[in-house]
Amino acid sequence: MRTEEEAKYDLDERIFELYDTGMSIQEISKELDTTADYITNVLKNASVEAT
Repeated sequence: MRTEEEAKYDLDERIFELYDTGMSIQEISKELDTTADYITNVLKNASVEAT
């Protein structure tokens, strides 16, 4: 059985994958059945690695 933390991690990873393909936040929201606010928050709080 998955924990809530594992489920959240999986959802966040899926958000990043879809966003990287060029999908809009509204499309991701429909695809994953979550709010646009949550998606925006996840993307905003992502740490960006410098290359």
